[in-house]
Amino acid sequence: MHVWRIALLALSALLLLAPPASARAHSPHRERRAKTFHGLTPAGSGVVIGVLSGDTVSLRDGRVVRLAGILAPRLPRGGRAQDGEAGRTPWPLAEDSRAALEALVLNRTVSLMLGGADHDRYGRVLAHLVVRDGRRPVWVQDMLLRRGWVELAPHPDAPKGLAALRRAESYARAHGVGLWADGFYAVGDPDTAFRAQGRYAIITGRVLEAAEARDRVYLNFGADRRTDFTVEIDRRDLAAFRARHLDPLDLRDRAIEVRGWVEDHNGPMIRVTHPDQIVTTDGRWPRRRPARATAQEEGASPQTSPGEP
Repeated sequence: MHVWRIALLALSALLLLAPPASARAHSPHRERRAKTFHGLTPAGSGVVIGVLSGDTVSLRDGRVVRLAGILAPRLPRGGRAQDGEAGRTPWPLAEDSRAALEALVLNRTVSLMLGGADHDRYGRVLAHLVVRDGRRPVWVQDMLLRRGWVELAPHPDAPKGLAALRRAESYARAHGVGLWADGFYAVGDPDTAFRAQGRYAIITGRVLEAAEARDRVYLNFGADRRTDFTVEIDRRDLAAFRARHLDPLDLRDRAIEVRGWVEDHNGPMIRVTHPDQIVTTDGRWPRRRPARATAQEEGASPQTSPGEP
């Protein structure tokens, strides 16, 4: 009996010391994990009362939200594809893309999550949307990409969450669903890039030459710089590359995939403003070790920077 009494006393002490279930459920670790959903920051919520396109919604409180990190097919200015409004030809499947977003969020409460800046240059809220499906949170951008109704569109104002979104798009492309079943959205090459002028596109090819001139870096894909496909990176945008220890000049003779708006500037050209617009397809993009001359001259042991191999 004496042994049993000691055991009961020890168990009682453990129960008194253990935190209550409510405290465990709201532990700082759990809260921290909830607040860092793919690195995004919570920014309130709202009720969606209108879906303007496959990447833009309006909320009951009057705000217009542009879904960050994605691009939907363009509708005619001012409305749906069937409106036939002059001024802009709708892209294929634009209405299907809008309907896919509408099915996910219309008349539902959505949580807004920030991946960088909270507004775009047009004054719209720039956010990721999360909607509840029962007890399960559904990341709207991820779902649209996975089903193929939008394209990944990295932007320097909202860089967070892009790695997960890229995987979602890759799934849709591999399975040929949604937009990827239509030849209009097929991945192009330098010889056919001119066909995509005036719209967003993905181009794959091998960089023939990488050079810096007039405060810009140019990636040339052909021998004739005046007519062949080119990628341009302004010097002011190179800071984002340096932050990741990447140098676009290292892309010479590399096979890459680049995405962006195709312009007509001495031939088809994409202006790149963010490193996530470029992906190497023939191996890893080499990272440059940042300069540490002072530390090494003093005999200090160099430390590896985050993200370096």
